[in-house]
Amino acid sequence: MSLRAKVGWTAVTLLLSVSLAGVTSSLALAESRGNSGLPSGPGNPMAKLQQEINALTHRFAELAQLGQSVAGLKQQIDALQKQITTLQQQGAAIDTLQQQMTRLQQQVAGYSNLQQQINALNSQVGNLNTQVATVNARLGSLGSSSALAVFDAHGNKIGDVVGVQDEIPWVSVTAGGHVVTLRVFAEQLVGGFVWFSGASCAGTAYISDPAMFNTADIFSFAAVREPGGVIYTADPKTTVQRVPVLSVAQHDGTCFTFSSPVTQSLVPGTPVMTLDLQFSRPYSVH
Repeated sequence: MSLRAKVGWTAVTLLLSVSLAGVTSSLALAESRGNSGLPSGPGNPMAKLQQEINALTHRFAELAQLGQSVAGLKQQIDALQKQITTLQQQGAAIDTLQQQMTRLQQQVAGYSNLQQQINALNSQVGNLNTQVATVNARLGSLGSSSALAVFDAHGNKIGDVVGVQDEIPWVSVTAGGHVVTLRVFAEQLVGGFVWFSGASCAGTAYISDPAMFNTADIFSFAAVREPGGVIYTADPKTTVQRVPVLSVAQHDGTCFTFSSPVTQSLVPGTPVMTLDLQFSRPYSVH
């Protein structure tokens, strides 16, 4: 080979080597730029995308920390909710106790009202003292009370006086085919109490055993319910029962309801007569 030919081949070889080196360098540079083939720097979209990725990564880290804070707050809320539930249960227990206290207060008020009625009846006794003195005097002279009777405000005879107990006259009254005895006060005739199986004086009616008033066994059981003077009766041979009742008609015309049933010795009663439909108050003995 001639010298000229060798020099030419060497030159070609050098040019190929330079070209390959340039291509390799260009490929490496393109790969470092995300194979975009675009110049690096702010104008490169890949660089901007990387910045957004970095910002999102930072945001995710902040959200993760926030999530931990929210979890802590949720635990505190759950603990507070448990405390609220406990307080509500305690409040319900307090309400129950308050209701029981209210019922007890109502019962105390009811018993106090009964005492007031007893006092009122006793005061009526004072108004009848003069009449009772006359009754006792005539009973002593006649040896019998058959000549004395109880009359209403218009002079209508209600019944005969059959006796006096603790300075209170007893009158016999025929009501619904039953002969009953009632205590005489100026403003009302009094027997036993009228009791009821239900609240507010509703349901089955019962009357007190009149033996507690020392009346004769030949007379029917009797009670008077106000207002109106409604007489309830039962046959004298009726067996006394232990009965649970929930309310009682008081002598002043009000009704008292117990907080729970109470058991009393009673007999079933039936309304047979209303005094105010036949007689007028006040009553008198002569």
